[in-house]
Amino acid sequence: MDNSLSTKEIDRLFIQGERDLHQGNLTAAVNTLEQLYQVVDKEHQQYFNIQRSLVKAYQQNQQNEKAIALCQEMVDSNIATVCLWGQNFLATLTPKIYQELLKTQSQPQVSQVQEELPKPIIKQKTLQEFKQYCRKNLLGHLKELENKRKKTLVTIFISGLICLIITWCFCQILANFLGVNYNLLFYLYCLIVPFSVWIIFCRGCIQVYGLGFKRNIIENIINFIGDGQLNYANYLFLENKRQTILAYTRSQIFRDELEEPDSLEQEDCVYGAIGKTDIFFAEIVVEKTRGRHLNELEMENHFRKSVMFHGLFFEAKFNKNFVSRTFIVPNNMRSKTASFNNWRGETVKLEDPEFARMFKVYGDSQVESRYLLSTNLMSRLVDFNQKAKRKVYLSFIDGFVYIAIPYRHRLFEPKLLQSMMSFSPLKDYFRDLQLMIGIVEDLNLNRRIWG
Repeated sequence: MDNSLSTKEIDRLFIQGERDLHQGNLTAAVNTLEQLYQVVDKEHQQYFNIQRSLVKAYQQNQQNEKAIALCQEMVDSNIATVCLWGQNFLATLTPKIYQELLKTQSQPQVSQVQEELPKPIIKQKTLQEFKQYCRKNLLGHLKELENKRKKTLVTIFISGLICLIITWCFCQILANFLGVNYNLLFYLYCLIVPFSVWIIFCRGCIQVYGLGFKRNIIENIINFIGDGQLNYANYLFLENKRQTILAYTRSQIFRDELEEPDSLEQEDCVYGAIGKTDIFFAEIVVEKTRGRHLNELEMENHFRKSVMFHGLFFEAKFNKNFVSRTFIVPNNMRSKTASFNNWRGETVKLEDPEFARMFKVYGDSQVESRYLLSTNLMSRLVDFNQKAKRKVYLSFIDGFVYIAIPYRHRLFEPKLLQSMMSFSPLKDYFRDLQLMIGIVEDLNLNRRIWG
């Protein structure tokens, strides 16, 4: 192999080695990664990635002596991240050697390594575990909310009936006083004001019921999924909303212009840290006001608001300092239109036929886009698309990953006409939240190996 490989060629060969490793072609993976390891300079940005993959290839190919030797080289590195990874992986290969290594190290060095250890990764929960958690911890709250739901329905029904009776009595008195004939049209006309007041009253009842639901149910679900590392807030302060506006603008998921939306509302915010990665997602409604000037003599504009996006929006700082853009969009009729996606870059072809059937990938760099799209990420997106039957959009821009899942209805809101004892809505909440949190692991956000 030529010792003067270009960065593009190194990236291409590394991706090929990674693909062989994931597909079980271990001999081919070892050969490719060994050749790269011999010619790539230690200062190259891919050097540690090649070391890491080569160790895994040795291990899976039953070449344990070579895996141990390479791990020990990494332990001797003066780069803390490389040293820490080598120690952790060496522990899985040879626990006895790992213990001897710790004994020979000085105490300050061990302390330094321990300080850099990330927080525990959130363990992915299964649907069966979630069912058990609901029975054990949420059943009492659900029964209480079910009683409250029935009382809310009764209150709304009775208040509506009272509104109709009072309006009918008022119409009778008013018709006799004015000497007019009482008819249905007159009754409906008189009902406008009481009906408006009743609507406001009903919204208040539903809002109070919804707050109890979010406080007792949604917060508990987030605590269960996030292992106590995530926080929930129904609403956040104005400065947090400003950050969401900037994030939505930077994401360029639905439009290429870096122009802020005219209106953005957010609620049901989840934020916190998974390991060393700060994440944030919320339900947002983004609107754009379109104005049209009537003519030169009139100073009045007609404005029409249109919803650009409504659904879950996710943001996290990616640990790789990539410079190109990568977009993943649903493979529907609209996304097949060239003019709709020409600003997103060129089409990225992938080998996974099931993923290619559901999604289109666009990017400025074929190599970087392929590198970002791991097998686990593609598998998760396919699984989510099949089970949840919802569209999902992703973009990788300026070191951030953004995810948007559109919805036609309000999320995390209790359904007044559906029993709270039904597991179906809770399953939807669980699946949506689990996808957001699972993205962190799938994108290796907590493996600070890019430096």
